[in-house]
Amino acid sequence: SSLLPLGAAPPAVRRFPAAPREMEEGLPPPTFHGCYGMAGGDLYAGALDVFGKPRGRGIVYRIESGECDVGEFDNELRMRGAGARFNRDRDEAFELRDGDLKGALDLAAALHLVGLAVAPAPRHKGALPTPTGYDRLRHQKTKAWYEYRALAQLPMTESNFGVNEFPPKWKPGRE
Repeated sequence: SSLLPLGAAPPAVRRFPAAPREMEEGLPPPTFHGCYGMAGGDLYAGALDVFGKPRGRGIVYRIESGECDVGEFDNELRMRGAGARFNRDRDEAFELRDGDLKGALDLAAALHLVGLAVAPAPRHKGALPTPTGYDRLRHQKTKAWYEYRALAQLPMTESNFGVNEFPPKWKPGRE
């Protein structure tokens, strides 16, 4: 640790906002896109705030039922305003208002309501691979993938597991 000379004042500490709501008036809080996993296996994919918590447009995938809700969410995953719920097979949809079920919609109307280009990918216990634990061969293949990408000077952002199908695919102009 660095010691200050006797009688010297400590350097000024700049205070940053504790939460996005404290940011300058009139500017929306900064967001980025990603995924947020919950303890029970549910998954949120969409806009995240600077703390990595859900805040904005996205999809909440329910692992037990296979349903998903699409709309605008706060960081407690409470839906605000209009949204849609898609069933497990993604062939039925329902209108939501502030998270409350309002009635059935046809698929095209639901996609239009929430601004999605395609129905969300299925995500339920039967659609996910069974966890296998540590696998030495899989570890070596993953390591080789990233070593190859580094040697070829390719971006490291492409996964060896393929494309993540869960982030929302918004209609152009509605991102």
